[in-house]
Amino acid sequence: MARVQGISIAILSLWVGWTLFMWFAATRSFRTADRVLNSPPPEFRRIVQSLGPEHTRGVLRYLASEINRTYFRAYGWGQIVLGSVLLALVWLKTPRDSFTLVVSASMLFIVLVLTLGVMPQIIALGRNIDFLPRTPAPPDYQRFWKLHAIFTGLDGVKLLAGIALLVRLIAFR
Repeated sequence: MARVQGISIAILSLWVGWTLFMWFAATRSFRTADRVLNSPPPEFRRIVQSLGPEHTRGVLRYLASEINRTYFRAYGWGQIVLGSVLLALVWLKTPRDSFTLVVSASMLFIVLVLTLGVMPQIIALGRNIDFLPRTPAPPDYQRFWKLHAIFTGLDGVKLLAGIALLVRLIAFR
């Protein structure tokens, strides 16, 4: 059973690390688009000159959005796999630890809600508003940010649960 515990710790560590990486990557992509616009190399400036700064910004932010959408889809499905494997391992462990089982199941439930329910709505709304002017705000803009806040909040709850569970698994090894 020490092997099951070790594999559970490895899977949970990967899951927590991946979540932290995704938070970093998602926030950096839009900042990178702005950074490129603020200090573009001469060749880039020449190529996009005909677009103008506002359209160039829109294109770069759209690219950042599509990259984030791709990453988050993979992140969601990858978490379903990791959470399912972790839950199976926790279930097989004897004696069974009810707390670890409940927390693992709750984390997986959150991921299922986010991946199958919230994320598809964010992606669809995001694509609907990508090229719309922000002043005045597009009709779906508020709903997009509410769903984004729900996603971030629930993902944060899942992250904190994962860290707590990781500490517990390591401390009671």
